[in-house]
Amino acid sequence: MNSLQRRLQLGLAASVVILLVLLWWLLSGAFEKFGEQFVQARLVHDVDSLLSSLQVDDTGQLQLAQGHMAAIYHQPFSGHYFVVVGKGKTLYSRSLWDETLAVSLLQPGETRQWLTEGPSRQPLLVWAGGFQKQGQTFTLAVAEDLSPLWTSMRRFNGYFAALSLLVLIVLLGVQQYIVRRSFRPLDQIRREIKNLQQGAVGELTEAVPAEVQPLVREVNHLLRLLAERLQRSRNAMGNLAHALKGPLSLLSQLAQGDELRNLPELARELQVRTDTIRQLIDRELKRARLMGQGAPGVRFLPREELPVLVDMLQRMYADERHLTIHWQAPDMAFMFDRDDMLELLGNLLDNACKWARQKVNCEIQGDAQHLQLVVEDDGPGCDEAEVARLTERGVRIDEAAPGHGLGLAIVRDVVEIYDGGLQLDRSPTLGGLRVKLSLQNRGTENGPD
Repeated sequence: MNSLQRRLQLGLAASVVILLVLLWWLLSGAFEKFGEQFVQARLVHDVDSLLSSLQVDDTGQLQLAQGHMAAIYHQPFSGHYFVVVGKGKTLYSRSLWDETLAVSLLQPGETRQWLTEGPSRQPLLVWAGGFQKQGQTFTLAVAEDLSPLWTSMRRFNGYFAALSLLVLIVLLGVQQYIVRRSFRPLDQIRREIKNLQQGAVGELTEAVPAEVQPLVREVNHLLRLLAERLQRSRNAMGNLAHALKGPLSLLSQLAQGDELRNLPELARELQVRTDTIRQLIDRELKRARLMGQGAPGVRFLPREELPVLVDMLQRMYADERHLTIHWQAPDMAFMFDRDDMLELLGNLLDNACKWARQKVNCEIQGDAQHLQLVVEDDGPGCDEAEVARLTERGVRIDEAAPGHGLGLAIVRDVVEIYDGGLQLDRSPTLGGLRVKLSLQNRGTENGPD
């Protein structure tokens, strides 16, 4: 169980249950003890009354003055009984009827108390003591039925159980409300983490409880550090590419200059290498333009990104020919890294624009976790043998055309990262190359709710 809220709720619930059970045990034991002590005190009081009713007759035998005894001792099985065990004679209360109680002889001043079963299986509390009166030694035992006391105790236990259950339900409800209210700031952090994961926000709010504030601050610090490093890396890549353009232009002029006219092979090799480096530099500059200034994240909004990308590509190829780029995409956010998607779309659309005569189509479909993309052009297209080689890194179908063959290979790498599929064939509508791919993002399916 990894939920702190669930652990806290279960722990508090167990504590409340244990506390109520302990309270019930203590109260039940205490009330039972108090009840028995009350009955014992009443039995001792009855002993005093019976002692005053006991007399010794002329023959030296114990006798009871009937008029001094309580009427309850005359009712059969009333629950109040006594037994007097003397020398050679035993006296019973009328309430015992034909039953008897086992009482052992005690020395004067000696007392005993015990539980036994009486008439009609009544639970009896018996108090007995040894006495001496008018020269006669005897044992007097009085007993009282505990059934009313135990019935009251069972009723009390039932009432207490019902009340405890009600209190438990109320306490659990209050406890759950307090716990949820206490964890509400964490729910806000969880929602912000999801928004951060989707790229909707750049950092987490620091208006959080003191216990998690250091963690949130550290996460924000790491996010800012990552964004700064990513931006510095992009800037450095663009600056390096721009810085190399000047020396490359000089090398290109040198390869075409008079100094190397007598060395045609060297001049040609130098020109080829210079062109290759220039193409690589152009590619990196193009990637930097495609990525833009967006922060890292996993939210790609095609309706926001495609117009900018299409406009930039149309401007890039405006000097060569007039291109019409049609695109279609749903108005929703895809849970994919924005930079990956821009690089993917940029390479596919750039490749299509490079070979297209006039038209390029781009269509995006799917849901938040799945994306299907189709890019096609009206260019010359490729045969089956060329399609098989087209995604190999560094392979170019037409060595005379500008480009270095890394575009579709980069697309293949991005597709593999997202466990997707890539298919190249001839467009049935435009006649050129058609690229169909599908992506699925498994990384955010089980993200925070």
